[in-house]
Amino acid sequence: DSWHTPGHSGGSSFRNSPYIKDFYQFYGRNVFVGDLSVSVDSLGSLSDSTNTIGRAQESAAATFEVKHTYFVTNGSSTSNKIILQTLLRKGDKVIVDRNCHKSVHYGILQSASYPIYLASILNPKYGIFAPPSLADIKLAIENNTDAKLLVLTGCTYDGLLSDLKQVVDYAHQYGIKVFIDEAWFAYSLFHPSFRHYSAIHAGADYITHSAHKVVSAFSQASYIHINDPDFDADFFREIYSIYASTSPKYQLIASLDVCQKQLEMEGYKLLNALLNHVEEFKQQMASLKQIKVLAKQDFMEIFPHFSGDNMGHDPLKILIDISELPYSLKDIHKYLLDEIGLEIEKYTHSTILVLLTLGGTRSKIIRLYNALKKLDSGKVKLSKSTRRARLPENLPAIDLACIPSDAFYGDRESIPISKSNNRICAGLVTPYPPGIPLLVPGQHITEDHIEYLQELASQGLTIQGSFDGEIYVLKGKVNK
Repeated sequence: DSWHTPGHSGGSSFRNSPYIKDFYQFYGRNVFVGDLSVSVDSLGSLSDSTNTIGRAQESAAATFEVKHTYFVTNGSSTSNKIILQTLLRKGDKVIVDRNCHKSVHYGILQSASYPIYLASILNPKYGIFAPPSLADIKLAIENNTDAKLLVLTGCTYDGLLSDLKQVVDYAHQYGIKVFIDEAWFAYSLFHPSFRHYSAIHAGADYITHSAHKVVSAFSQASYIHINDPDFDADFFREIYSIYASTSPKYQLIASLDVCQKQLEMEGYKLLNALLNHVEEFKQQMASLKQIKVLAKQDFMEIFPHFSGDNMGHDPLKILIDISELPYSLKDIHKYLLDEIGLEIEKYTHSTILVLLTLGGTRSKIIRLYNALKKLDSGKVKLSKSTRRARLPENLPAIDLACIPSDAFYGDRESIPISKSNNRICAGLVTPYPPGIPLLVPGQHITEDHIEYLQELASQGLTIQGSFDGEIYVLKGKVNK
């Protein structure tokens, strides 16, 4: 009998209730009997590396060819913050890709470090961004040789890949540690088509993988991989404990264990099949007139540094140009979801992004192609529209007046965007798409920023960090 947490006691509180037993019936018995607690000694805890979980983490480290792997059960957003708070102290310089996930920006806030932002390279037609150029990264390192850390996104949301070996080697020449957020590329080591672009293969010191995004772990499951020769394991575990629950979800932990096993045992086979499926899909799509799959050649044309920096693209992130279709984005979304039953990963004003994950199948690819073929043919009952929004050409540069944490935790007020010129931003303001922070705490706000935000708002884009047309600024602080 169970005389410990959790309180549902193997599901009996659900199963015996006339009001909520449908919840039990929907999920089934195994979900509830597998929901256990740290009171079960044989399961161990996340804070003890010598138990069952510790052995699973050691096995994962061997699979991923790293010195240490840690399991995280509240997403790579938390993994990123753990690494940043482990490595950075107040006032430390950190060179960071402006395009990094917002969790990186929040991690910098929490560490009270001073960011040196690498410029965004945005293609306004498609609403996608490229990794920073090798030249920009090298220049930032040369101008900030006292930086403690370089933070980059290893694979962008849209699948653009940096040749990280050059970057890592250059940073290490200056004694700068390298942290790569590789959330979207957890399978990078397990097929020769990807391995060259793997952050682990490149020798990065710290890497995070969202094991739930494109491989088989449950949502919120994440890996932290560490190869740093100067790794302070004791301090890391202290920071880890700040974020880790003392009542973890053991199904999440188990999913991380079986996920690494799958990658080790059949990762190559599964990825090879997916690459064959996507190649077949591209060949079929080539016959369409108004819709096309963006390929490496397209990225070479829209991003000047693509070829010279030996960048690549993950073909399992299928970016589809729909800019020539004579329908509104809303109608395209409604058609694909309501009529065909396709839930798309991401829409921009001119593209859709579909992910071919380890759960992808040839039959899914065929259904996607048939739906797009019908859209392309015009044999759909959708109203014609001349819509084609376009993002502004360039994101204004980030010019900091103070350390972001000083602004974020300072005395702040909310004012209309239109009245924020010459003020100091006190929050993170991020338009979607493309998901790149336009304003960060501590940043000077100019008319360029205001015009940019107003243009995006007029196109109906979501702006996180803006509330009813207002943003947070430092109270009483005006730049002259």
